[in-house]
Amino acid sequence: MAVAKKTTKGKGTRSTQRRGDGWQAEKSALTRKAILDAAIECLVERGYSQTTTAMIADQAGVSRGAMMHHFPSRFLVIRAVIDYLHERRLEEYKTLMAGIDTPESSLTRDAIRKSVESAWRYVNLPTFVAYQELLFASRTDPELNTELQRTEKDVEKLFLETVKQTFPHWEKLNVLELANDLVQFTMRGMALSHMATRKQARATRMIEQITDQLESLYTRAAEGRL
Repeated sequence: MAVAKKTTKGKGTRSTQRRGDGWQAEKSALTRKAILDAAIECLVERGYSQTTTAMIADQAGVSRGAMMHHFPSRFLVIRAVIDYLHERRLEEYKTLMAGIDTPESSLTRDAIRKSVESAWRYVNLPTFVAYQELLFASRTDPELNTELQRTEKDVEKLFLETVKQTFPHWEKLNVLELANDLVQFTMRGMALSHMATRKQARATRMIEQITDQLESLYTRAAEGRL
């Protein structure tokens, strides 16, 4: 009886320890996410040069000790933010574009316009602003530039693969990269211009213009005129 009792107690201890370890891992992951989300907010609100680990910790609502435990230096948190931004931006793109182009239905002008409107929303998200802030700062910061270059090619390739899966009609006609470049480059330019006056009206006009160009491109490609 004594042996059995001891064994049972040991199992209970190990089970409790596993539950405790699981909770600690979950708590650590939540704290890390809170720090990375806070870092993005700081980049958007204060800019790269003004974003410090102390500021990020305050924004995240974590102690300086917890901040240093996860990210002992500013370099390490920025490096993690770059990877985190890539993940978030890809997921945001998938969410915004979901269901617009499906193999079961034809590609209508309304669907094309919806994709352009979604692209405009995409470049107005905080993650876009934060990533552009890093890109601007990297021009004169060699260390940051190296970190961005570390993942840029792989991310661009992954993004294009996602676009191919998201827009099967365009991929089938072999004009997807051209269509994507037209939309993405124009939208980025629009977002970075800030359009201080009549922003909404001008954006709506541009969305309509891009939709016209995409519809024309798709029609010409479908008719073999490209």
